[in-house]
Order: sequence, then C-alpha cells, then structure tokens
Amino acid sequence: MATRSNSFALSRKDLYQRVWSKPISVVAKEMGLSGNALSKICNRLSVPYPTRGHWAKVSAGKRIARPVLPEAPEPSAAQITISAVRAGSRRSRSRLTPQVRRDQLVAVAECIIAKQGLHAASMKQIAATAGISETQAYNYFGSRDQLLVELARREFAKIREARRKDFIESSDHYERIIRTTRTYLREIGQRGGLLQTLLSSPNVRSMLRNEHREQQDSALRAHAQSLVDRYGIPRSVALGCTAVLTTLCLRAGKLIADKRIPVEAGERMCIAMMVQGSRDIVTADRAA
Repeated sequence: MATRSNSFALSRKDLYQRVWSKPISVVAKEMGLSGNALSKICNRLSVPYPTRGHWAKVSAGKRIARPVLPEAPEPSAAQITISAVRAGSRRSRSRLTPQVRRDQLVAVAECIIAKQGLHAASMKQIAATAGISETQAYNYFGSRDQLLVELARREFAKIREARRKDFIESSDHYERIIRTTRTYLREIGQRGGLLQTLLSSPNVRSMLRNEHREQQDSALRAHAQSLVDRYGIPRSVALGCTAVLTTLCLRAGKLIADKRIPVEAGERMCIAMMVQGSRDIVTADRAA
C-alpha cells in the first residue's frame, strides 16, 4: 500500500489488471488514493475500468466482457508512477485560442484513427491525448460525430483546393481535365483511406450527405457551363456528359481509396477515358 510519503511505479497493463481485479475504490485505497483520483489517472492514461454496477453483476454470476487495453495516448504513458502526494506539475499547460484548440482536437482524432482505427477515437481518448478533460473537449465539439464530420470536411476541402489551384493555372480545356483529374486521384490516394473510414460511420455520412451533394452539383454545373460557353454545346448535353465523366472519376477514386488499383493505373485509365469522352462529345455536337 502507498503511504503519504512513498510512491511506486507500474505499467499501464499492471494498472489495467488491478482495476479489473477488484473494485476501483479498493484498488485506490491500496495505493493511498481516493477512488476519484484513481479514476482520473485511468482516464488520462486511457485505461478502461469497470463502470458503476459492474461488481454487483459479477456477484450475481453474470459474465461481462472486459474492454481491451488501447494503446497509450503517448509513449511516456507506458510506465507510470503512482503517488499519494500531488506532483507540482504533471504537464506543461498553455491556454490555446478556441480555433487552435479545435484544430488540435481534429489533428489528434486523425492521428488516433490512423494508428488505432475509428473505434478508438472516443472523446475521452481524444481529450486525454490533447491534454484536456473530456468535458473541455465537448466545449469545442458538441459530440464525437461533429468532430469527425469536421475532420472529413477538412479533408474534402484540401482535395477541392488542390483541384482549384490546378484549374486556375490552366487555360486549355483538356489540360484542365488532365491536371484536375490527376490531382483528384492522387489526393484520394493520400486521403481516401481516412475518408472511407470516416464515412463508414452512418452518422458522419448522414451529416455530410446534403452539403457534399450540393458541392458536387455546383462543380458539375460549373463544368457543364464552361462547355456551353467554350464550344456552344447544348446545356442538356453538357450536363449529361459532365455527369457521366464525373461518375467515372469518382468510381476510379473509390477503387484507389479501397486499394483495389494503384493510383498510377487509375490515372492512366481515367484520364484517357475522360479526355477522349470529352473530345467525342464536342466533335459529335459540331458534326451534328
């Protein structure tokens, strides 16, 4: 048992085994801590512990699945020191602006998802990794889904911005098709895995559906109008052509994101079909 004058070191795994071996209040007393203090330590280190009523169910003979121990929120958390005496300063603290804090939480969520999967990106884990309480994290995002939606929005925005840059730097219609298509597929190769993971959540997918459709429709209409203005193609034909070629590009992106084809193969096939398809439409309309 820890006393007011001593402390001892143990690993996260040891702590995890202890809090699942007996009530947390008992474990805390053995360590010279209060139950609330030990709970906070577990939260900070992302060590799951039994919820209220767990031991009553165990006493009643019920079998309850134990959650697995996730990875440590940071490497230094693998080995910990338990002491009844509060440390002068556990971590350096700084007051961040609301926007900087939101950016930090989004970046932390992205890192956790990349390393451990979507299931590991709970608000508790994200907040602990960012060095704030879970309650504080909810001050910046009302729910976990809102945070994940913001991450998806930022990824889509990066793809749109990369394509926009290529678009304004090109003047020839076919050069724009080639450059923007290549950029889209390469961006999907880089960001598609994360986006696919985020969109696997029904809530995230539902929250993004309308705004994502509006953005796609706006881009489709803008491209169709450029065909009308440049080549005099009927608007209905321009819209239909653009819709078909856009669907082709999106499908190639999906295959790349799913790792079913390499980016280079997707580029060769998709660009060839899009450029030739666009030329055929223009040529056929002029002939007509």
